[in-house]
Amino acid sequence: MDTTTSSHKEIALKDLDPRQRKQVDKALQSLKRNASYTIDVCNSILRQYPGCLEVRQILRKAQKQAAGGKTSGFSRLIGSVTSAPFALKASSQIKKDPSVVMENAEKILNGDPFNTNAHRMLAQAAEALELWGTAALSYECIAEADPKNIDNKIALGNALIENGEPQRALKVGTDVLRETPSNEDAQEMVKRATVAESMQKGKWEEETDFRDKLADEDKAVELEQRSRVVNDEETIQKLVQKNLKLLEAEPENMNLYRDIISGYRNLGDFDTALEYLAKARAQPTGKGDSSLERLHVDLTVQSMRKKIDEKAAALEASPDDATLQAELEQLKQEEQDFRLKNARATVEKYPNDYAARFEYGQLLHESGQHDEAIQQFQQARRNPKVRTAAILYLGRALNATGKSDMAIEQLKAAKSDVIGMSDLKKEIIYDLALAYAENGDEDASTEELKEIYQEDIGYKDVSDRINAYYEKKKKNS
Repeated sequence: MDTTTSSHKEIALKDLDPRQRKQVDKALQSLKRNASYTIDVCNSILRQYPGCLEVRQILRKAQKQAAGGKTSGFSRLIGSVTSAPFALKASSQIKKDPSVVMENAEKILNGDPFNTNAHRMLAQAAEALELWGTAALSYECIAEADPKNIDNKIALGNALIENGEPQRALKVGTDVLRETPSNEDAQEMVKRATVAESMQKGKWEEETDFRDKLADEDKAVELEQRSRVVNDEETIQKLVQKNLKLLEAEPENMNLYRDIISGYRNLGDFDTALEYLAKARAQPTGKGDSSLERLHVDLTVQSMRKKIDEKAAALEASPDDATLQAELEQLKQEEQDFRLKNARATVEKYPNDYAARFEYGQLLHESGQHDEAIQQFQQARRNPKVRTAAILYLGRALNATGKSDMAIEQLKAAKSDVIGMSDLKKEIIYDLALAYAENGDEDASTEELKEIYQEDIGYKDVSDRINAYYEKKKKNS
């Protein structure tokens, strides 16, 4: 396909050639009585201008119209299976020629407008071309077909931010955090959307030669901090002071609270950040904001860890000081207890948040409460995102309680979940080897270690264990 660089940009329907606009008008008029004609016209225009979102929106309506507005469950299953080879091939083609991937995705959608594989590949190809409106449309179509797909919603929110629609992104992010309040990707997306919304309100992105138009240095600092993420301490201090003054005039402005909290957090002043977080949570719009609840936990842990680091540094300077050693252990225990308490509260409040159960299980495991951890890991397996890691930790917890035979079964399942020799795969195999050794099967343990040895001889103590095994075998022969 011979497509110019300019055709890969977003383009409004009104900016198309008059003849093409006329074609679109006719296609719209034919939508209900002849959807196939509309599909042909739209596809023809999109081959030349893949970034014309309005035409693609019309195409999507026509595809659904042609399919009768819905696709049966069986048809969707067949469509998913038949499009799988395309999805695998498309993922490698996106870097090479994303526009071709978009065309091929539309061919599938012409017959199956609810095909999530095709929508996903189209979205990723659109992102490669920076056609963010098109990417957002595709993620929205996936959300329509698969409304419980959290990862897709986060991708949708990020695409909306890039497309200049932070308010819609905030709504998506809020919905995700309502379902999974501990989702860090969603929290990050909401932060980005909040900053983008603030910038949009100030119309900063419309300023071309902004420094010439700013009235004073304070405004220059504020704009540069937001648009370029300047992180030096002096700049952040100035921005925080600016926002504190603005907050006096707008005491319920949650965006200002977030910026102030973020500023103090970047300065490492976690206790002051927590003070303003408490004020934010007392506001009418902050009382039900679950993202602020999670932020309170994160900031408290950071504050505790800062105190731990300071105490550890003092102990390093005076290693024989028993009082410092006791104080350090006390701070570590307080941090562990706080994290456990909040993880337990999260699970009790959101019993179906299986990612939160996984985090809670990890903390229980670290504190030696292995039986309680096992229960959390068993339930956490229901979340596809943490399934493999949950099984790994389940194996560890079982092994820690002397149930090495059961640990082996779990770790074998985790091993089969991971393709290729990734860091996670090495971790699983290593723990499987330990479980075999604990179960008295040294040969099976060594066979597992050999898999790592052949890929990464320097991983943990694998080399030492392998050498010890062969030395023992040589002595016994």
